[in-house]
Amino acid sequence: MTCSRVAVQGAQQALGITDNNDFRHIVELMFTDHLKSLVYRQSGVADAMSNQESESLMVRRNYLRQQHAEVHCQPFSWYLSNVVMSDVVQPSTDAEQFGKLRSASSGRCLGADSERSIELVTCRDHLYERHLIVELTGRGALARDGSCLEPTDATVAFVPCEKDSPRQRWWMVDGRLTPVTSPRKCLTDSPGQGGLTHRLATLEDCASVDGKDSTATQRWSFINF
Repeated sequence: MTCSRVAVQGAQQALGITDNNDFRHIVELMFTDHLKSLVYRQSGVADAMSNQESESLMVRRNYLRQQHAEVHCQPFSWYLSNVVMSDVVQPSTDAEQFGKLRSASSGRCLGADSERSIELVTCRDHLYERHLIVELTGRGALARDGSCLEPTDATVAFVPCEKDSPRQRWWMVDGRLTPVTSPRKCLTDSPGQGGLTHRLATLEDCASVDGKDSTATQRWSFINF
């Protein structure tokens, strides 16, 4: 980041820690007054600085202030409001479920379109993955970035959302997702051509998949992060 103190190239020069003098120099430059005493105490380094260190620190601080002024840095609160939050997906006003749509069988989440259907990809708890965010709206649409999930024969695909299109409406009951236009079919976690390493979202009969119990492969949940 351009405005980070540690990212200013000139300020990074000659800041390697080789002795206690270097350590004190970096602590005085980078930490707030509130943290300095804690850092010194935990490191076992005396907080007393020599005149030479103080003069060097003054030169470095003046340089940083000059760099900061030239790049017109904004405060961190501005960065949070205008940069961080601008990339955060906000649920629509009629969203009933929101987050990453995860299979109970493989633990993978609904990813992007592939040649055969939609791939299921690795997803992690407590990790924000914007490209995987899906919402289930009050009208039953499974939407992502202006596209809605729609059945296509035995597969599914994200296509441009159409208001009140019955093909883009889904029921979610006990974790099962069923298209309104195909009430006996369920969204299913199925093996792809790569076997266990490749999973696809398909449409299968809600009662069974290849004669096996489909409870896990046809159950889904939304995880928030």
